[in-house]
Amino acid sequence: MKSKMLSFFGGLCATAVLLTGCGKDAQDVSANADGSSNGKQIELKFSWWGSEDRHNAFLKIIDLYEKEHPNIKISPEYGAWTGWQQNIITQLGGGTEADIMQVNYNWIHSFGKGKNVFYDLNKVSDKLNLDNWDKEHLKSMTVNNELAAVPHGMNARINFYNKPLFEKAGIKYPSTYKELVDAGKIIGKENTPTGSENKYVFMNIGKECPDLFIAQMLFDETNKVMQKDGKVQYTVDEVEKVFNEYLNFANSGAMETFQQLDSMDNESNPVWTSGRGGSIYEWANAIDKYAGSYKGGNAKDEIGVASYIVPKEGVKPSIYVKPNLGYAISKNCKYPEEAADFINFIFTNEEAVKIMGTSIGISSNKVTKEYQEKNGIIQGLTKEAYDMMDNYKQVVMDPYFEDANVRGQRILAIEAFRSGKSSTREAANDYIVRQQEQLDKLFK
Repeated sequence: MKSKMLSFFGGLCATAVLLTGCGKDAQDVSANADGSSNGKQIELKFSWWGSEDRHNAFLKIIDLYEKEHPNIKISPEYGAWTGWQQNIITQLGGGTEADIMQVNYNWIHSFGKGKNVFYDLNKVSDKLNLDNWDKEHLKSMTVNNELAAVPHGMNARINFYNKPLFEKAGIKYPSTYKELVDAGKIIGKENTPTGSENKYVFMNIGKECPDLFIAQMLFDETNKVMQKDGKVQYTVDEVEKVFNEYLNFANSGAMETFQQLDSMDNESNPVWTSGRGGSIYEWANAIDKYAGSYKGGNAKDEIGVASYIVPKEGVKPSIYVKPNLGYAISKNCKYPEEAADFINFIFTNEEAVKIMGTSIGISSNKVTKEYQEKNGIIQGLTKEAYDMMDNYKQVVMDPYFEDANVRGQRILAIEAFRSGKSSTREAANDYIVRQQEQLDKLFK
């Protein structure tokens, strides 16, 4: 079912920076009919967002590529994540986007009213080896039967735990809901309603984390994904049951109640940094920053990777995964074959892989991952986290799962029952109805 997205050409920022035309030849020569340059001097623009380490890595990779391809110049455009999506929307609306773009998973589905606004990468498979990716992963990046982008890697939420807290309590890390509640009665037995020294078995830091945790609980409970073809898959009874279970975790002392939540919703959360948080539920590729903040970064060996907590013994859940980002080519690019070759270079040149390290996480490209393993790039907690992911059947998250408006309605419903503003029954109904209202705006 095709999405009915609002046009991304409207509401553009008046102060947005407009760029020069895509793929402009350094000598203003035209591309051949097949989109190749035949050795002529050309220029391609590559845009991405990220942190300083990612910027430095890509700049070095560009330099490496240009030395091997002296007729091609790659012009970089990069910045922080804040405001980057609007920047890309503005560029796409004006036809000034880069030839090669780092893209977010939901962009390729939500931009263009359900049509692919990027170049179909199936057309350049002679330059970009698509056999290096799992077919299901490529399917997740396919729009209207066209491959809009290739994923860098897949990501999932993983349980990272503070081993000493459980050792001192004389218990193992919980594997079931019952064990989670029982552990809360032990570790959180001295907790007070607003105590600054409270200890918890499990932490959901930030608003997105409870949303993802509850989504996984619903998946475990029903064996149904959140959304399918723009429709919420759950009944009020199913959601209410999970909401009540979630409240039970908090009331037992295993998790923070709504009133006990700290306002710091990132790796600087004092409950985590002080070692009073038994575990966190975080993206596999985000563990380095949480390990770095835990006890000042001086006790990384105290952190372990745990299996998923399930409703009862013997249940092995399917888990949600998503592409953490991808690479696309503009439909306006004059030289799509050279652009595809550069993307392929990022993934298949061993030196480029070494330069990138794990600044974007472990790759799902087979060649890249082999080089990451060969060169000892994948190690420690990151390796343990991705090995844990591989123990479970993986289901790619619906691209509209993380739509800001859709997710926003789920979060409002979750906060309502957690804060006592509504009953779990009322919140369960809102969780479905309000989420569906937003989905209806995106789908015909």
